[in-house]
Amino acid sequence: MKKFVIYFLMALVGSTVAIAKEKQEVVQLKNGHKVRGKIVQYAPLDSLVIEELDGNQQTIYWKDIKQIKKENWQPQQSFGKSFTEGLGVQKGYRGFVDAEYFLSIDAMSKSRFGFSTSHGYQVLPYLYVGAGVGMQFITDMLDPSDGAYSYKRKTFIPIPVFADVRMDLYKHKFTPFIDVRVGKTFGDKAFGLMFNPSVGCRIALKNAFAMNVSLGYSMQNTDLYPVAGEYTIMHKEGQPSGHTDAYWENNPFHSLSLKVGVEF
Repeated sequence: MKKFVIYFLMALVGSTVAIAKEKQEVVQLKNGHKVRGKIVQYAPLDSLVIEELDGNQQTIYWKDIKQIKKENWQPQQSFGKSFTEGLGVQKGYRGFVDAEYFLSIDAMSKSRFGFSTSHGYQVLPYLYVGAGVGMQFITDMLDPSDGAYSYKRKTFIPIPVFADVRMDLYKHKFTPFIDVRVGKTFGDKAFGLMFNPSVGCRIALKNAFAMNVSLGYSMQNTDLYPVAGEYTIMHKEGQPSGHTDAYWENNPFHSLSLKVGVEF
């Protein structure tokens, strides 16, 4: 039994020393960053694939490589980001600009379009937290504010202000993500709570630049109400006289949201 323990300890020490002496490959990039791990694939005149200590693999193009050398093993200090061109999400500041279209899926709302921008920080390898603001346009609405029988068609411009939380599911050139925006919408008429979860795909372009496409659901509280199949504003004094089709209840807009934008 004693011999077994001695042999076991000798083997353990020997394997530890062997690992300590083993070298890892270090790819020095022209932008100053280093990627550490084991090179598992070469593509002559094109790229190589290096596997990091956590098992994540990165493709690095030869045109971005300054030199390759070997060093003692140490953790890859990448904080879950990719330093190589066209891959992954970068740690730190992230900004988004999106064109949006909201397709009505109920009898109360009308389809609308707009723009939004979100800015924040990549606080964890897969978690973005930020805030943003947008501008939307709802056209061909009816406004009875000049009197019960005086209807003027106009365009309403809601201004949503929101908190934005996003999870990128893994590091790749094509990265699926889940995004949730919650906030309040302001404008020249009464709006309110907005809730907009979506799923999409991030398409890496170069460095931190990427294109984002997403599809989601949008709920928007509002004081816009239908009158005889059209839309009007319900005043708090009561329904306009002579219009029995006006409803005294808050019916949120429900829509499908489509966003296409860029990230920087």
